[in-house]
Amino acid sequence: MRDVDLNRWVVKDPVSVRDLVESINSFGLRTVFVTDSRGILKATVTDGDVRRALLEGHGLESPASTAFNLEYLSLIGGSDLASQVSQALKRGLTELPVVDGDGRLLRVEVLPASSLLPSRSNKVVIMAGGKGLRLRPLTDGIPKPLLPVGGKPILQHIIENLRSEGFCDIVIAINYLGEQIENFFKDGSSFGVKIEYLKEEKAMGTAGALSLLSSGRESPVVVMNGDLVLAASVGTLVDYHVGHAALITVGAKVIETNIPFGVLSMEGSVIRAIEEKPSYRDLVNAGIYVLDEKIIKTVAPGQITDMPELIRENIPDGKVLAFPIHEMWADLGRPSDFHLAQSLLEGKS
Repeated sequence: MRDVDLNRWVVKDPVSVRDLVESINSFGLRTVFVTDSRGILKATVTDGDVRRALLEGHGLESPASTAFNLEYLSLIGGSDLASQVSQALKRGLTELPVVDGDGRLLRVEVLPASSLLPSRSNKVVIMAGGKGLRLRPLTDGIPKPLLPVGGKPILQHIIENLRSEGFCDIVIAINYLGEQIENFFKDGSSFGVKIEYLKEEKAMGTAGALSLLSSGRESPVVVMNGDLVLAASVGTLVDYHVGHAALITVGAKVIETNIPFGVLSMEGSVIRAIEEKPSYRDLVNAGIYVLDEKIIKTVAPGQITDMPELIRENIPDGKVLAFPIHEMWADLGRPSDFHLAQSLLEGKS
């Protein structure tokens, strides 16, 4: 299959990593191709390349070249493509650039991917027991995960997105007004998944309910908050976790803070330096995690346990990793967040 509409694949002379991210996110593609003004192919960039650059300490305003993949596979137009396509499929590539003898991008060869829905054995635990105090009065009579966003409960968005990636074994931890959640989703069959419930008799924190899980799993467990708007692939997060042999992988949203003033570096009352309008880049906890079974077993039964506590306890092992998220993300913690989630999902739909 050929895709002759190069406009959606090509980024011409990008300046920053942000330019690449916006192109990847706006078209929903896994790969974009970087060309110069003459159309000469210079590099390819996937969302994985962007995450690698972010983990190396580069920000969204860093030079675009920090995320370039210069060792890409390209096809020469007019040549026998069969062997090259076979090689690409073995490497898991599904979008290949076709160039002429001068290296000018002619088209994109989109290889057929499997039409079958991927099946993932990982159990997904959704924490949906909180009272949503900061969203009162909206949550006085309805649990936060059932608040409608973009025409349906936020928890329904989460479950449908999980199902689209092949995650069908779902556990929902409930407490506050939990019977409403259970009555809405039931066993999950009408949503194409299997749903079980962990019923907290008391609030157990953001990780305590994991002690109620049955044991015996071989696959890592996905744990996520029940109030997330998330465009990043959960499957890619799991693959990252497994590929790096991590104990805990934390979804980390990239946040950049711009200070519109000159920031002073002080030594006592003496000014030593001034930095005009600096920008600071941070990775913040996005409320989605992948946990090895070993970590699940350490959660003490009947005790309040929060996820940051689990993370801190395991940091010395050197196997707690961050998975940078540059895609759309929001939670429903505050009224402003709730309105942001509304606008994001309405725009997406």
